Amino acid sequence: MAGRATDAWAVPVQRTEMATRDMHAIADLINRQFVEHRPRFRCAEPIQVDAGAHSVTAGSLEASVVRYKGFDYYARVSPPDDFFGLVTLSGTGRLATDREEMRFVRGDVLLDPTDLSYAADMHDCAFALLRIPRSVVSDLAEEYTGLSAADLRFESIAPVSAPASASWSQTVAFTCRQLLGSGITQISPIMAQEMARLAASALLGTFPNTTMSSAHIPDPGHVPPVTVRRAAAFIDAHAGRPVTVTEIAAAAGVTPRALQYAFRRHYGTTITGYLRRVRLERAHRQLQAADPTAGATVTQIARRWGWTSPASFAAAYRNQYQVPPSHTLRT
Repeated sequence: MAGRATDAWAVPVQRTEMATRDMHAIADLINRQFVEHRPRFRCAEPIQVDAGAHSVTAGSLEASVVRYKGFDYYARVSPPDDFFGLVTLSGTGRLATDREEMRFVRGDVLLDPTDLSYAADMHDCAFALLRIPRSVVSDLAEEYTGLSAADLRFESIAPVSAPASASWSQTVAFTCRQLLGSGITQISPIMAQEMARLAASALLGTFPNTTMSSAHIPDPGHVPPVTVRRAAAFIDAHAGRPVTVTEIAAAAGVTPRALQYAFRRHYGTTITGYLRRVRLERAHRQLQAADPTAGATVTQIARRWGWTSPASFAAAYRNQYQVPPSHTLRT
């Protein structure tokens, strides 16, 4: 039964892949799939060209590895609709807008400019990148700080610090392993949402943006206990689907920021923390009812309820129930 429930709720994982020695072919793919741009190339040895892209989309999140090896790639690029955070895997280059310029080498991270056209010069480059819809990032920014989507702005294409850069690189590597490297064909909608939120959170913490100076936003004021209970009841009723904090707050009749304050006062945790508690309890029930001889696994059930890391799930489960999840599945 556990396996059938997971399949019924599955989100398909869509894959695209290209390998080519035709520089115009990779430019056409970038135009169709990523950003509109006007390219030009320089290549001393066409036989050395190795271009391509491997992309996986799961729900609202896309992870890709793109390579422009063996040639120089120059482009004038229109600002993208979504957010693209990149890690340079090889090569050197430069991104420049009317406001700033960033030169990059292997290991550097950068953000595609989000509101300005820009010039890109890339020399024998490869990148790993995450594509995150604006709505996912702006919803999370509002949840964290109360900042509206209209007031969310990214102010630089360079990271705020070396630790932030390392955090983004780790997030990209983790996501690429989960999606590009795993060969999975479907994913639970909750896990797809959690991965998109993880990427959005890392993006907000890595590149300078207006949430980093939003501490002046005033306390949203008192929220009565009955409103908090209404939100908790909504969470209990909808924990099995990828519900958002915005939806929960709307059901309770308050703003996300006000409800966040109220949850911390009443439950000692965030809305998301409370939701994860509920999902952990549902995973516990499913482990109790599942039959390992019929193919049920701890990893399968953990992913159904939004845990991308089996180790993280096991730690949370042991902390709550004092036994490892595998013990519950066997008994």
